[in-house]
Amino acid sequence: MPISNASITDVAAMAGVSTATVSRVINGQRTQDDSIARRVLKAADALHYSANNAASTLRSNVTHLLGLILPNPHQALAAGLLCELEPAVESTGCQLVVGIGSDEQTQRDRIAAMAARKVDGLVIVPPDNAQPDHELDALAKLLPIVQISGPVISSRINWIGIDQSAAVQITLDHLSAHNASAVAFFGNDVDSDDAAERYTTFQTSMSMRNMDSEPAWSTFGSNTVKRGYDDAMALFAAPGRHPDSIICSSDAVAAGALLALHELTVRVPEEVCVIGAGDTPTAQAVHPTLSSLRLPIASIVKETLRLLHKGPAGKRWLPSHTAFPPQLIERESTATPRFGSSDMEVPDADLG
Repeated sequence: MPISNASITDVAAMAGVSTATVSRVINGQRTQDDSIARRVLKAADALHYSANNAASTLRSNVTHLLGLILPNPHQALAAGLLCELEPAVESTGCQLVVGIGSDEQTQRDRIAAMAARKVDGLVIVPPDNAQPDHELDALAKLLPIVQISGPVISSRINWIGIDQSAAVQITLDHLSAHNASAVAFFGNDVDSDDAAERYTTFQTSMSMRNMDSEPAWSTFGSNTVKRGYDDAMALFAAPGRHPDSIICSSDAVAAGALLALHELTVRVPEEVCVIGAGDTPTAQAVHPTLSSLRLPIASIVKETLRLLHKGPAGKRWLPSHTAFPPQLIERESTATPRFGSSDMEVPDADLG
């Protein structure tokens, strides 16, 4: 029989079934002699795949399982990772096992369960304000672990995240190019490291661009539509000077701000520019459509798989720390003419 380089994923694709079904059929664990079993056996025969291929996996202690621990699958980062990572992992012949843990203890339980399943690698997105977990130091000697975003929870694991400082710089540059000079900041809870870094960069970067803000224009809270609506309504309904732009911590907050500005008959973007974060479906569902920061999910996933492939930490191993900048997607909420650019209106030659 010819030597086969086919994987269980190749057999599953040809048979139109899951890799788990292929494993059960090949190893005799599926007793039903039905069309599915026959289809798997036919595909395995065509690809010269046999139980010996599966046995080699057992001998090398490789399970072809990668674990992903998320705090909340509905958050923009978590949802993006899940959508991008699952097919990328599948394309390598592995399967992604997902665990949800919104707090530190639940995540520890999920990590222990993943370790018990002998996953080949682990990706962790910790909850906000997660504390160092020294148990991960020992686990990192047995399998490669990558943390995505948040405060570093172990000195023995790789860290990949979003360059929060660059995110603010990109946003301010965009607003400055669109003539904004007075900026409001609707941030998320400041007790997270990411939020604190964003706000610090915001405060220190405006003067370099001849922009300013006022203390009352910076608010902090949950990433919800209601929060954005309430903060914008309170700010723009009050007498006095108002900002000409708002930086929001999420697309949901920005959507709430747009709603409040519409009710107050404040025109966007003519009077106020609004920028969200996450580039979620909300950004294109609202009116006007929302300029937003697109998370560098593809870059994060590519680097994550590269680091997992390198294996667990060795004696002379040093963790990697990589932060990718987001991309600003411009839409209607900031589509004002730029200074010195072709979209500035040309004066009528007959005037004056």
